Amino acid sequence: MKKIYSIAMIAACAMMVFSCKNNGKGNEEVPAPAGEAVEAVENAAKEGAKAVENAAEDAADRVDEALEKLGDIVPYTSVEVKPTFNGGDADAFVKYVQSNLKYPESALENNESGKVTVNFVVDANGKIQNAKVVKGVSEALDAEALRVIQNAPAWTPAKQGGKNVPVTYSIPVTFAIR
Repeated sequence: MKKIYSIAMIAACAMMVFSCKNNGKGNEEVPAPAGEAVEAVENAAKEGAKAVENAAEDAADRVDEALEKLGDIVPYTSVEVKPTFNGGDADAFVKYVQSNLKYPESALENNESGKVTVNFVVDANGKIQNAKVVKGVSEALDAEALRVIQNAPAWTPAKQGGKNVPVTYSIPVTFAIR
């Protein structure tokens, strides 16, 4: 940052020299030593301007890279192409979950039922990550919902701008005693 400030100061000095270089006498010749000084300041100003431009371009590139990495880390909530599960959509996943649930014995004994809401991320490789219960019913039912979701096969990942991206999902897992 100090370097950019110094270069900006040199550029400002060069501008002052340009405006004052002939004491307002038009295009008359400047004496040799003064002309060399003006030329040196002009060159320094050009180099300073180029350095500032390069620094700005480098900073912009770093910001773009950081945003791209952030897109790989922070899951999307809305995407151009949604992820699919076994060739279907989120409903196909709900059917998979329901067909693979095993009602916990302790929950049956305690007559526990209800909806467990689980959030998770389908990552850029289609794997389920960061599954967590956001609205639970009981420890036994919550654990069973997480077990089935975490053990699910991979999805076909979501796409944004032609690139695989992570996306957040939330599904209700219904437990009903029959």
